[in-house]
Amino acid sequence: MALVLQAHILVFEVALDSTKIARFTPVWEAVPVLLAVIAPALIAPRLASWEALAHDRLAWRTGLLGAVTLLAPSTIPWIAHLNLPPDARWWDISWNVLFLGSLALTATAVLGRLGGPATGLAIYAALIAVQQTAPSAAASLPFSGASTNLQPHPGPASAAAVTAIAVWSVTLGRSRRLRLRERND
Repeated sequence: MALVLQAHILVFEVALDSTKIARFTPVWEAVPVLLAVIAPALIAPRLASWEALAHDRLAWRTGLLGAVTLLAPSTIPWIAHLNLPPDARWWDISWNVLFLGSLALTATAVLGRLGGPATGLAIYAALIAVQQTAPSAAASLPFSGASTNLQPHPGPASAAAVTAIAVWSVTLGRSRRLRLRERND
């Protein structure tokens, strides 16, 4: 959080195609996205130890922990906006963080502690690449940041979050396939 507040208006310029407008990635987006895609991998080992208890309330606890894991990084842009210029796009960036965190949470439950964050980071890099190289295609993505898509996307981000929390709750952070694979290793 201190890094985001200290960075103020620091942005990273992504220019994969020099003939198009660069995609500017602010620190108040990059840092929360990194936290959002890594956080599920950090809580997954703890959830695995809960599984041995086989108690019905674990699904509720797991779902609550998944929701907190999604919401905590998403609030960083809200707090950062106190130190940003009035025209900073912190609201749509919060939805971007929630969307990517949801994808990483689901991927962590299905692919494991390494596969989840790797999937989240790969999707983030792919979305930024599409936004910079094909702004017309980026206009239809549920992720803001392209010059043609600067509005928030609460619908897709909320749907992804509800789906991720449901998957996380049902699997207790690890899918059946993942548990079988870990037992066979």
